[in-house]
Amino acid sequence: MNRWDDVWEVPLPLPFALRIIKSYLIKGSNGYTVIDTGLHYDGDLEAWERTRQSIGFEWKDVEQIVLTHYHPDHYGLAGWMQEKTGAPVRMSRTDFEQAQLFFSKSSEQPEEMARFYAEHGLEAEWRKKIPPHLRSFQKWVDPHPEPDFIEAGGTIRLGDREYRILHTPGHADGHLSFYDEERGWLIGGDFLLPRITPNISLWPGCDPDPLGTYLTTLDQMDTLPVKRVFPAHGSVFENYHGRIRELREHHRERLEEMAGWAETASVTAVEACFRTFGTDLSIHNLRFALSETLAHLEYLRLRGKLARGKEEGIWRYRKA
Repeated sequence: MNRWDDVWEVPLPLPFALRIIKSYLIKGSNGYTVIDTGLHYDGDLEAWERTRQSIGFEWKDVEQIVLTHYHPDHYGLAGWMQEKTGAPVRMSRTDFEQAQLFFSKSSEQPEEMARFYAEHGLEAEWRKKIPPHLRSFQKWVDPHPEPDFIEAGGTIRLGDREYRILHTPGHADGHLSFYDEERGWLIGGDFLLPRITPNISLWPGCDPDPLGTYLTTLDQMDTLPVKRVFPAHGSVFENYHGRIRELREHHRERLEEMAGWAETASVTAVEACFRTFGTDLSIHNLRFALSETLAHLEYLRLRGKLARGKEEGIWRYRKA
């Protein structure tokens, strides 16, 4: 378990492709702050118990639980941990609402997702897997927390230090990052990752231009003199501005590639997805790959590079 001054890195296992999420534990004079929680499943409960014993704290010593965003690997254990510790859970209102949209037991989002993908060319054999797949996450986020909402523009005390609360959307609409201005440390969740590109996905009922939002976030965040990034996936790193440049270039190349496919013939999002990511995908990976493809196609359409029209009930993209 790595430690930087008052910050411990807590690796937690995941039962799907990413394999590991990094939570962070920050020590202060009033107790410990947990940043992101992992899933409510045995592997993460066991990892937290090992961490608790290794560091030597009791659950009552946790003073707050702070979430960067609503995705299950960040949000899933928050309700359980709130019950265990009595500590407040702090997150953005937007992301709590989206946690309910995607993962509440009464949500119709799983069926809406299947309908949405059907309009973009997804075959029935794939579509029928979407609702049960999305509902399979409910067990990993139950119980939901009762959060206190925090907003960008203010500050939050993490441990004994003041961090600026920054809105860093794109990966999630209400994604928050936390910046210690004095040390130049950024707790960034999934905003900026050292090895993989954060998934930028278009979902029904959410930001209609998530890639545009993310590229704007990169531009705005590039002005900060960040010296060290504590990411949710991958190792703590210091090449902050270089990584922003790499991600800008990645998306520029991806956009150029997809625009090229529509030069001479129309293309569906599913066709573009399989060209980009291949066809050997699990239902979990397909959902992210297709939604990321849609984020790129819609970015091009909204800027007049592509047009789209329906043919036999399916959206097709072509050169504008």
